[in-house]
Amino acid sequence: MVTIKVGALADSGDLYPFIPLIEGKIKPEGFNLEIEVIPTVQDVNEKVLKKEVDVSVPSAAMYPYIQDDYYIMSNAVASAVDGITGMPILASKEMSLDEVKKSRLIVHGPNTSAFTLYKLLIGKYGKLVIIKRVLDEIKGLGTEGDVLVAVHEIKMMYAMQKLGVKYYKIGSMWDMWKNVSNNAPMPMGMVVVSKELGKDLALKFKEVYEKSKKYAEKNLQEIIPKDVEIMREAQGANLDKEIVEKTIWADIQEYNVPENEVIKGLETFYRLTEEKGILPKVKKIDLI
Repeated sequence: MVTIKVGALADSGDLYPFIPLIEGKIKPEGFNLEIEVIPTVQDVNEKVLKKEVDVSVPSAAMYPYIQDDYYIMSNAVASAVDGITGMPILASKEMSLDEVKKSRLIVHGPNTSAFTLYKLLIGKYGKLVIIKRVLDEIKGLGTEGDVLVAVHEIKMMYAMQKLGVKYYKIGSMWDMWKNVSNNAPMPMGMVVVSKELGKDLALKFKEVYEKSKKYAEKNLQEIIPKDVEIMREAQGANLDKEIVEKTIWADIQEYNVPENEVIKGLETFYRLTEEKGILPKVKKIDLI
């Protein structure tokens, strides 16, 4: 029997659809799953690029580099459609956008959607500082870097308050994105499936993923304690259940954007980033 290697990202919003599979609440038929929890987005991006996993949750900005090797699951593209998780730009002091362009910029990886959107929408920075883990990013604001692109706004704001880190909100990627994109959804992350599995098996996995996702969304109170446990082990992050729940609810909205809108967002993102020479050309958005 075929075994599909799954790299689940240890982030509450991206993790919740996989928890029923991890816990055995939903079981695949005709294939086995080997599930590894990967601590950071940059680690996921690197594993997908090296084809070390069959299924994972890379940044939308990674797809041009893996388009020949992976399908995008149409029911699993995280797309921001409002400012709730619209990647705010946080700074250690009050500053203008011109000052932001000269500052030390903290991002959680060179191939992330956050950094790609920064390059597309703002462009310049003084020095790039890569800090992979969310809580370490927060601790680095004001010491290692001056400006931070916050992907997980609810979690980030809560953690900053808890750690006593003072921040200033300078702007938002979403606000800038909607102006250049004609209000298209803003792609953030996506679940991809290896083409080496073949389309039939990839579609079977998609069905199981959808069942797991729906189970999680209907049984959040059952899922949240496991989410908290996994985050604690993988990230060293002891987050309150309330914050995990709010983060998941925000991501549920992102993972349930209608497919035609998802496609519009992806097409716009890849067209704009190619035109500016930020990402390679996407020959075909290969959705299943």
